[in-house]
Amino acid sequence: MTDISPYTGEFCDPARERLFQEGRLRESRGHAQILFALSAVLNTLFLMSDWRFAGTDHFWVAVPARIVVILWSLACLSVSHRMTSFRAVERICFAWQAVIAVGVAFLVSSRSDIAVFVLVMLPLVFYLVVPTSFRGNVGGGLACGIALLIGYLAPAPLSATVPGMILAMVMLHFGMWIAIARGNRLQRKEWKAGLAAREAQAALANSRDTLEHMFMAVPLPLLVTRYDGSIVRINRAALEAHAAGGPVSLTNVEQTYVDLPVRDDLFARLRQGEAIDNFECRLRRGDGAIRNALLSSRPIVIDDEACFMTSVVDITERKEIEQNLERLAMSDALTGLANRAHFMAAVTQATAAPTKRAQLAVLLIDLDEFKRVNDTAGHDAGDALLCAVAGRLRHALRPGDLVARMGGDEFAVLLTRLPDAESVQPILRRITEHLHAPLSYRGRPMECRVSIGVALFPDHGDDVTALVKHADIALYHAKNSGRGRATLFGPELLESWEREAAMLDRARHILAHERPCPWYQPKIALDSGAIVGFEALFRCPTADGKVIMPGEIASAFEHPELGPMITMMMIDRIIADCVRWRDTGVTVGPIAFNGSGADLNDDAFADRLLQRLADAGLPPSTVELEVTESVFLGRNAERVGRALNRLSDAGVSIALDDFGTGYASLSHLKQFPIDIIKIDQRFVRDLETDPDDAAIVRTVLNLAFSLGIRTVAEGVENSRQVDYLRAGGCHYGQGYHFSPAIPAAAVTRLLATTAQADLG
Repeated sequence: MTDISPYTGEFCDPARERLFQEGRLRESRGHAQILFALSAVLNTLFLMSDWRFAGTDHFWVAVPARIVVILWSLACLSVSHRMTSFRAVERICFAWQAVIAVGVAFLVSSRSDIAVFVLVMLPLVFYLVVPTSFRGNVGGGLACGIALLIGYLAPAPLSATVPGMILAMVMLHFGMWIAIARGNRLQRKEWKAGLAAREAQAALANSRDTLEHMFMAVPLPLLVTRYDGSIVRINRAALEAHAAGGPVSLTNVEQTYVDLPVRDDLFARLRQGEAIDNFECRLRRGDGAIRNALLSSRPIVIDDEACFMTSVVDITERKEIEQNLERLAMSDALTGLANRAHFMAAVTQATAAPTKRAQLAVLLIDLDEFKRVNDTAGHDAGDALLCAVAGRLRHALRPGDLVARMGGDEFAVLLTRLPDAESVQPILRRITEHLHAPLSYRGRPMECRVSIGVALFPDHGDDVTALVKHADIALYHAKNSGRGRATLFGPELLESWEREAAMLDRARHILAHERPCPWYQPKIALDSGAIVGFEALFRCPTADGKVIMPGEIASAFEHPELGPMITMMMIDRIIADCVRWRDTGVTVGPIAFNGSGADLNDDAFADRLLQRLADAGLPPSTVELEVTESVFLGRNAERVGRALNRLSDAGVSIALDDFGTGYASLSHLKQFPIDIIKIDQRFVRDLETDPDDAAIVRTVLNLAFSLGIRTVAEGVENSRQVDYLRAGGCHYGQGYHFSPAIPAAAVTRLLATTAQADLG
């Protein structure tokens, strides 16, 4: 028959239960004091938020109730030091629970947003946090739940969900009953196991013969010493290791330590009762040879005398191997820094050292636009820039920090001895200030800007592979976010990187094995309802009848290789469709397609597009190029401007897509040849219900009218939006209200149907 109750999880024997609880008195009292203090602090903070009820009837309920809760918590805290028994702790916790439950019951009568949360949270606190017995946890939690439910339901009118809420609360309390009983049962089993273990340990200590045989047979050097270092017992392995084959006795371990400060530190920690693991030191053998050793020590009692048992592991060979690896580590020939192999070994050693939980940081640093320096100023200027960066990094870092050149224009830094994660920020600022300072080579100014990715140990990885990978992901994000900045790794960056990698892999598969093609969504003149053109949207029908949408490979469109491949494939299909429509006498109007920054960064893009139109016998006005304002950012704005001007001069209309959603600047409308502004669907979708969206749409329409720029509203879904946009002077609209994107084969039918409707 078990001695633990299956219903409460407590000992059936009251005396044994009392012994268990008294053994945990100090812990229970500390938990109670923390609970009272936190209650006072948190309710003081909530008291400030209760002033939002000022001017309402509930104000005179909430504020007094909150004050009572605070004062009662402080009162309980003030008398908590007098609790010298578990029963005293339990009684004051009972009193605290009663007042808190009543006070909070008045607070939840407001039925505010947080009231339902409190209905669940406070009983859980009573169940799980209040350090009382089973009756205190379950009784307090149940009484609190009833009080809060009454307080919440008391004000009229009652909600139709009241029965469901009551049932949910009943289920919660039954569940917590089971959880409390289970937790009590596990705690007592653990306590019983601890008692049994201590009894077994005592029995083993009394078996001196067995212990002596075991002690002497262990092949690892073991020593039992007093607090003053004198030897009580030493096993055969320790004697042989010290004597090294000669008749040398060892009476006191203090004489074996080579480094006296290390010895004093070890003995001070041992005298404080600290358990020592993996303590590295140098020891002198009986023959005078110095060996590196790793010590582990535990306090034991021998014949009622406090002693220490210490094990000794000789790590001399391991230390020699480590030193050889350091000597073999090569430096970078150009900059004199450590090379990649040296850096990786240093990170490996730092993360595997005995002080493994120390805070470290790995920084990967990449020079922005380094290729442009090589291309415009020559490789000698590029080499000079790399050497200058190496020197500035040395100057910016602390003594002991490691800086390495990983290859090409990428550097790496290992920061050690960081007290916390925040301490890396001043170092990053110092590195950025040093590296971004003006630089010249042979009288010619050179711009030196860097992007930095940071990963922390152990927060972002437990080994060199994970740390370097995560720092590289952070660096990738820094470069994609505008460059010239430092980015700290986070789980969201890994998710984004993995998501982008999956998109790129899928895009490569599509280009190699599928048949992507443009689908066409019509643009409608809002004044006449006529189709005035189409926008070509990426679609990829698959053999199983599904259609791959652009969002599934979004990252590929801005990829420097995949993006232009997709764009030119779309252009070829658009031109082929336009030729077919022209040959059959179908007039479709301009076909808009999306161009990315990766497309416009290619100086040959504009000429290539115009040449393909000319080869097909189509005028440049056949197509319309849509770009977002992100293509105007960065150092390539001049190159983008040349491409847009080249296309505009030839007769290709330029549309500014997603206007106002990201990097909108009115200077772009003046600086670049913009013919059309596209109002993003996020503003159009809620313009009937959201005054802010409606104001933005009106502002864009007025701005476009003043500048003589045509406007297209995206995402039009109902006739009310059409009426609003038409009244505001919007020229064109597109969206599901008119038609979704359709395959090229359906365009002719759509145009014919529209023409018949117009004639009818």
